[in-house]
Amino acid sequence: MKKTLLFIITILFFHNAFSQEQKDSVHKPNIAIKWAPTGLILGSISLHGEYGFGAKSLTAKIGLPSNTRHTFQYENEDAIFHLKATSFLAGYRMYINKKELQGLYFEPFFKFVNHSAEGTGYSILDNQRVKLNFTNNYNGFGAGAQLGAQFLINKKFVIDLFFLGPELNFASNKFKAIEESNTLAWTSTQGYQAEDDIKKFISKFPFLRKNTDVMIDRENRTITAEFKGVVPGYRIGVSFGFAF
Repeated sequence: MKKTLLFIITILFFHNAFSQEQKDSVHKPNIAIKWAPTGLILGSISLHGEYGFGAKSLTAKIGLPSNTRHTFQYENEDAIFHLKATSFLAGYRMYINKKELQGLYFEPFFKFVNHSAEGTGYSILDNQRVKLNFTNNYNGFGAGAQLGAQFLINKKFVIDLFFLGPELNFASNKFKAIEESNTLAWTSTQGYQAEDDIKKFISKFPFLRKNTDVMIDRENRTITAEFKGVVPGYRIGVSFGFAF
């Protein structure tokens, strides 16, 4: 009887241990859904997804447009801009410490960004203060490599800190300013001053100023600045979410 009871207890012990191991294996998280609040700065709701398999994972980010407001200086006056962005990023992540969804990682990635902005500002053309409407449209395809660290708390809550992420983008940008204060065409003096104003504004952006063509349409009181070329960048931020 004692041998039979001991045998049953042994079977129950190993069955419970095996069941617990299966349970832990089944519930081991390998999917994470995250949100990066830093995307709101540039006018985007940034949602991240990650699918892990061992010490590696596939990552994706979708940025949905969300209007945000920023103030820039144009001719020493505040110019109010409303920004929004749409983006997509895909990466292949490798965790250095060989753990799933957690620890230090290295992640090559590629990305696409469309960023648009509309704003208003003022300038002085031939001693006359005029109001300008601005539009800007940026498109960029790029690739880079990211170092970061992800923390998995209680196998549920995720903190993803991404830093040291240099990237290179092939981009085009079109900036346009239209005067709406008057209906008459610009004089040659006004056209020259408008061109000089926009060149000063573009000079604040080091990688745009050397490859930007500026065109003046005096009849329609319009300045256009177009850029095509390579733009280096840097990816940094943090996201929070849950693992399943």
